[in-house]
Parts: sequence; structure tokens; C-alpha cells
Amino acid sequence: MADFFDKVKQGIDKGITTVRVKSKEVIETTKIKGQIRAIQERKNAALEELGNIVYTMFLKGGFDEERAKEKCEGIRGLDSQIKEKEKELNQIHLQTEEALGKPKAVAICDCRAEIYEGAKFCGKCGKRVEDIAKKAEEVLASNEVCPQCGVQLLHEAKFCMKCGAKVQTEKHH
Repeated sequence: MADFFDKVKQGIDKGITTVRVKSKEVIETTKIKGQIRAIQERKNAALEELGNIVYTMFLKGGFDEERAKEKCEGIRGLDSQIKEKEKELNQIHLQTEEALGKPKAVAICDCRAEIYEGAKFCGKCGKRVEDIAKKAEEVLASNEVCPQCGVQLLHEAKFCMKCGAKVQTEKHH
């Protein structure tokens, strides 16, 4: 009977830990998503202002390239801030997964399944992790990461294999 109560207690403890960790994740991600929305609103206002400036220049028959460039640089800065916040969101998610004891994904198989730390074979297609790692070493780009989820990109990738985000780097234009 004592074993039964120990198992119940362990289950309750695990549930409490999960709720605590997930609650912390929700609070932190909600805060960052709010920050992203605020930056996006500033970006939208800056884009509208840029449009008005260009339209006014058009009506007056002149174009002040420096003024337009300055506004565009400001918008680019806002885009960078949004990307940083998105990286923070991903990091929070990874920390939550780690705190809950979930296995860490270390690679992605050709079949698009995640390969977890310590695995010897892909759980979806059965391919040997050694073969997957060998192929990945051959095609990995030099430290390029997905702007959306932060996973390392394959050489000359146009889309991220993990989240599907379109990759727009200087190499890919």
C-alpha cells in the first residue's frame, strides 16, 4: 500500500512541477509576445510614415533619398528587435522542455523527424543516427540559423527544415 501512495505522490509532484514550469512559460511568452506586438505597431506606424513621406515627395516632384533611407534603417532596426524577441520565445520554450525533462532534439532526419539526444535510430523511419549525422556534417552551412526558430540551416536552404520559415539571407537571394 505504501508503494501505491508513493506512486500517487510522485505523480502529484510531477503534475505540480509541470503546472509550475508551464505557467512560468505562459507568463514569459505572453510578456514577450506583447513586446513583439508593441514593436510591430511601431513598425506599422513607421511604414505608414515612410509612405506618407514618399508620397509627399512625389507630389512635390522631388525625392530626398537620405530621408527615406533613414526611415528604412529605423524600420530595419525594428525588424531586428522582432527577430530577437522571437529568439527569446524559442529559448523559453527550450528551457521549459529541458525543465520538464523532455529529451533534447539534436538533429532532424531526412524524413523531417527530430532526432533526440542518445538516439541510435530515427523513431519515424528507422534510419541510423550515425548516417544522419554524417550527411548533416556534409551539408551544414557556416553558422547560419533560422531567423524564426533558431535551428541551424542546411547549406543553401530556402526554407527551414524544422519550422518551414522562408530563409532570406544574402547567400540565398
